[in-house]
Amino acid sequence: MSLRSWAFASLLISFSAVAQTSPGLSQLQKQLVENNNELRASQAKLEAQKAQAQSSWGALLPELSASAGYAKEKTLHDNDDGYVGYLNGSWNIFRGGQDWQNRKISQREYDIAGLDHEIISRRLHRELGETYYKALLNSQFISFDTEKLQFLKNQRAMAAKKINAGLTSNVDAIELDLEESTLSAEIETHKTDLQISLDELKILINSPDPVAVSAKDTFPRMSKADFSLTDLSRNPSIMKQNSMEETSQLRRRQALGEFLPTVDLNAQYGRIIPQYDDPLQGNESRLSVLMTWTFFSGFESWNKSKSASSLEKSEAFAKSNLAQQLQTQVHSLSNKASELLQLQQLLEKRQVLTQKYYDLTLSEYRRGVKNSSDLANATNSLFDNKTRLIEVQKELAVLKLKFDELTK
Repeated sequence: MSLRSWAFASLLISFSAVAQTSPGLSQLQKQLVENNNELRASQAKLEAQKAQAQSSWGALLPELSASAGYAKEKTLHDNDDGYVGYLNGSWNIFRGGQDWQNRKISQREYDIAGLDHEIISRRLHRELGETYYKALLNSQFISFDTEKLQFLKNQRAMAAKKINAGLTSNVDAIELDLEESTLSAEIETHKTDLQISLDELKILINSPDPVAVSAKDTFPRMSKADFSLTDLSRNPSIMKQNSMEETSQLRRRQALGEFLPTVDLNAQYGRIIPQYDDPLQGNESRLSVLMTWTFFSGFESWNKSKSASSLEKSEAFAKSNLAQQLQTQVHSLSNKASELLQLQQLLEKRQVLTQKYYDLTLSEYRRGVKNSSDLANATNSLFDNKTRLIEVQKELAVLKLKFDELTK
């Protein structure tokens, strides 16, 4: 394939790419969800918090138990000892609303665990995408440099003919040797960087098998519309901070409940008073409704209330600060994307010009008008522009990952 055909084919592929993840990245994302240990640990923590939230219902329901053993009881009028055995039922009818608040707190903590899971998932997907695009960039660098080496070999053949004809000196061959040596070194560097990225991908997806990235894959095509959404209402970090603020409000209300009395219903049936008779033959019963009001607890309740109020204010300030920081990040990413999109358009136009410049320089080199340094400059200009273009496409793809992490 000629250089002209190759350049235009590459541009055509670039223009036709849509703003979506490539098949290779999609497969890696699937493996990440299935195999990543950090994500698995987060999921297990979420399930544990769900069970904890469900267990908070227990405080609102009656408790039944059975007791049996030996007891000795001394009262004002009688002394009893012997066996006891009875069924016991208790129900905390009222605790100043603390049980209901605790139930709501447990649900909020479950919500927070779910949001933590979402935050981890988004971060890992972003890290996976960044690493994949880094690997793809180095893979394409290797492809470009290999292609350029082939062009240099073609130029070497032309230079050899001119040297044999006495039209130029060995300088042309030496210049090509130097360029080939530089390219070979660059290829080895890119191979090392590529292997590092592939190893990182392997760790992220927790795969025992090596990971491969095809240089034929393309970066997603971006536009201004991809960076237009700046709504942070679905951002899990902000949603988590909202839940944390609500949790602090519930804890304050729960602390206030400690200043109120508690009402308990208790019932017992069986051998309640100790006797040596068969406890299974007992038919004693006891029913009580007790109200307990704690007048002094060493300022424990007061300090809890004060701490909860301060924590509520702290969470409110933290929410406002977080929203401001994330909004600034979103605008910064959007502005950076606009700059890169403009640069991408300029580089795409320049790619056509560098192609024309190379063709003209090659033609004049063959006719002896241009020398080897002119042809080398034209070749470098063409490939440097293509390299810079693919770097911009990679930067835009990474920006999109960061943007989506905040806004989707």
